[in-house]
Amino acid sequence: MPYREEATRSQVRSKSVTDEEPDLDVELLLKSLEEDTSDVFSIRINNVIVSKSTLYAIFESLKTTKSIKHLSLVGVDMNDEKGLVLNEALALNETLETLNLESNSLTNLVIEPLCKILESHKTIREFKCAHQKAGLGSRGEEAMARALDKNERLLKIGYPFNVPSARSLADKCQLRNSERIRQQRAKGEECYDLKKALKERDEHPQPWIKNASENRDAKMKLQINEQKKSMNKVPDFNKMMFEAKQRAVENAKPVMDNELAQKLAQAKKMNGRIISR
Repeated sequence: MPYREEATRSQVRSKSVTDEEPDLDVELLLKSLEEDTSDVFSIRINNVIVSKSTLYAIFESLKTTKSIKHLSLVGVDMNDEKGLVLNEALALNETLETLNLESNSLTNLVIEPLCKILESHKTIREFKCAHQKAGLGSRGEEAMARALDKNERLLKIGYPFNVPSARSLADKCQLRNSERIRQQRAKGEECYDLKKALKERDEHPQPWIKNASENRDAKMKLQINEQKKSMNKVPDFNKMMFEAKQRAVENAKPVMDNELAQKLAQAKKMNGRIISR
């Protein structure tokens, strides 16, 4: 397939790819995708620079993978051209449970056929696509609501619905699908645990994300914590008022230089002599 060949060439040109994707260890990611081990159980590549060839390698792996269950590509500048390639892979995928495509540049050209795939996909339980550069409008929202309506296995779609009819249908179907899971659990039947799956997904390591990015995130968290600590310090207003009054009293005292003090002292001394005479 051409996408696999393009990804393979990116491995050979590791130096140039590294320049394009400074926060991503492309070689390790491609190797993990090829081996299809538990390392790729969850792939979260968010808000980093990702080349087209790397994205296409991920999409190609989705077609045959037995291990990829969670995929998050948030803020990776995915447009319709790349999204259509993803749709081709999703149509053949049999493992994915959660898909997050938030903060990209996708339009209904991708979202509508993607939702058509979701109507019958056997494993996807959660789909997120909020914050696209262009709004999806009524067509996109209605497509998402239909996917929830037709696929009882789809438990959640993360999108701020604005169209009342689509929002109403989406809310009703999400409640219905969640209630089906609750009833299965009450009967002691085996059922999907979305909360547990999300916890496992979020805790899964991402070795292809470079340490520089991790250190930056850690530094940012430290700065935020320090700011929170400083905000929590409540000033002692009584002490501040007392110190302010003291400064006011000190400032009110007349200031006298040494020369003037000597002259006043001499004047007092002379006055004393005159009176004694």
